[in-house]
Amino acid sequence: MRRELTRDSNVLITGVTGLIGGEVLRRLIARGHRGKVWALIRPTAERTPDDRLRERLRRSGDDPTDGHTHAVGGDILEPGWGLAPADRAEIAAAADVIIHNAADTSFATRRDTAKTNVQSVRRLIDFARTCRRDPLVVYMSTASNVGRATRTCLGEEDGCRPANDHFNTYTHSKAVGEQSLRESGLPVLTLRPTIVLSAGLPDPVFARQILWFAPLTRAFAALPIDPTARLDVVDVGYAAGATLRVLEARARAHECYHLSAGATGCVRVGELVEQVAAANGRRAPIRLVPPAEWTPALHRACVNTPLRRRVFRSLRHYLPFLNMDVVYDNARLREVVSPADLAVRPVAGYLPDLLGLIRQRAALREACLP
Repeated sequence: MRRELTRDSNVLITGVTGLIGGEVLRRLIARGHRGKVWALIRPTAERTPDDRLRERLRRSGDDPTDGHTHAVGGDILEPGWGLAPADRAEIAAAADVIIHNAADTSFATRRDTAKTNVQSVRRLIDFARTCRRDPLVVYMSTASNVGRATRTCLGEEDGCRPANDHFNTYTHSKAVGEQSLRESGLPVLTLRPTIVLSAGLPDPVFARQILWFAPLTRAFAALPIDPTARLDVVDVGYAAGATLRVLEARARAHECYHLSAGATGCVRVGELVEQVAAANGRRAPIRLVPPAEWTPALHRACVNTPLRRRVFRSLRHYLPFLNMDVVYDNARLREVVSPADLAVRPVAGYLPDLLGLIRQRAALREACLP
């Protein structure tokens, strides 16, 4: 049984209305994929799956159509992924590859993230077992599912630790999902992206998914962030391109790959903050204080208004990740695709454009979400 993606493979893909899933689909379309592609999309009261697919493609600046891509209604939390009987029968008979991107990526603790991310994998396993062609299951996980690691460079074998203490439910749920798939006996390929930014996409919603706090930092004199901590950041074009290159590789040597910048491509938090300060029109960047030096008195002095307290309550979910100082080795990925063929774009080259898409009022609404 062939385990690589070809132009004739029939592909079921979830999460196409999101950032990475949508860009993977766009690249499949752009390269003239000949096999059938089913994009599983949950309908809403106002919009059909077709409507939502076209809206997502327009958010990337285009609306490509081809005769091989079909939006099918479904729900990843339902048995059989909520597919209509005819769609379920067709996909079960013909699917060669299932790419599961859909997830609840919220870092907030009050969201039912575990149910979405764990139950959807259980439904995936059940559905994949009904498929006749024994399809390759591709799981889009996260590099941060290792838990509370600090100040290190991690390889793929260091990740997926459900038993570890985790900073939030999201990373733990992705580790549980990985473990469930690994124990399922299905043919599985796991991909672990790091921090993915929407470089090159003209959409403000995607821009502020990660960077919502950037324009709000002007309200603070200091924050408890280590300026020397490294961040492993990649652009979505790199993540989507790497996904397809790994899928297309014949005789892959591994079943798990980091989609990462690695030790040589990472960026320091202090460098990013300087760029944010320039975009915010500040003469000097915000003062970054290592968490060990962040005293209660300093906190009271810097987080001293209702607005600052509200923004900080949202930002605190992200602070552990900004301070981890962890990067993720990409030697496995480089066995498949060289830097000359797929390079990590320097964050400085696109961050100003992304920040220019984010309006302070919209960022504040994002910060005030429960």
